[in-house]
Amino acid sequence: MKILFIIGSSKNGNTTEIISYFKSKLTGDYQIEDLYLSDYPIDFCIGCHNCIMLGEEKCPHYESVKKIEEKILESDITVLSSPGYMFSITGIMKNFLDHVAYNCHRPKYFGKKIFYIGNCTKWQNNSLITPMSTWGSATGFKSAGKLFVDIYPFPLTDKELDTRRKTIEKGVVEFEKNIKNNEIKPDFGSLMVFRAFRTISQLAPGIMKADKQYMEKIGAYNPEKKWFIDVKIPLFKRIMADIIEKSMKKSINSMIDKDRLSSAKSGIFRNKLM
Repeated sequence: MKILFIIGSSKNGNTTEIISYFKSKLTGDYQIEDLYLSDYPIDFCIGCHNCIMLGEEKCPHYESVKKIEEKILESDITVLSSPGYMFSITGIMKNFLDHVAYNCHRPKYFGKKIFYIGNCTKWQNNSLITPMSTWGSATGFKSAGKLFVDIYPFPLTDKELDTRRKTIEKGVVEFEKNIKNNEIKPDFGSLMVFRAFRTISQLAPGIMKADKQYMEKIGAYNPEKKWFIDVKIPLFKRIMADIIEKSMKKSINSMIDKDRLSSAKSGIFRNKLM
């Protein structure tokens, strides 16, 4: 089983210290690779939307991003780790997630697990985890849990250090327990994400070209298709999702200028306020 640690921090900081201790407590037979984002320079995302609308290969930084995504695809488990910077993830981690956000439209990581490690104070836990976990859950990963550790930039007592060691050890136990669970159970939010992107790509196929091709490939426009992949979905959830999708389609349809939509064939459209 291969674990890929994607690390959005320096190689000599507290986050690396946490990860090193975490790895030292693993009991399984794993193949482990550390990937520091600083070793894979990617220019800032310019917000061109090419990856979402035309296809990821149209991103001007595609070759740089592809190297990391290939490693994720080769791994069974991905661990995203970041210290807390201004109540969020580091800029280098945010830039990476910006470049792979297209996967939220066209998820491909089903069958893989993801775990999150945050080096932050308790006041940052939610804001730090949200960007990483939102990406992970939307792109097909099954969550194996999360771990938060607060290591401060001043000497801690042995008692305080032991507390943090125990926190990490508990995280390892949770991690190794959860990676054995292979059941895929989409929550209601995930069902609606599928319905939303299916609806939008159907209403604006000339603009959402890449999504349209993806949806056609997985047979999404078949009314019997309930999610990205075929899994058992409770009847009540299916009925509620069907009802909301109909309302969603009507609402989105009412917002679209049909005349301008018919002439938008480039895959990119910009509304003008002036």
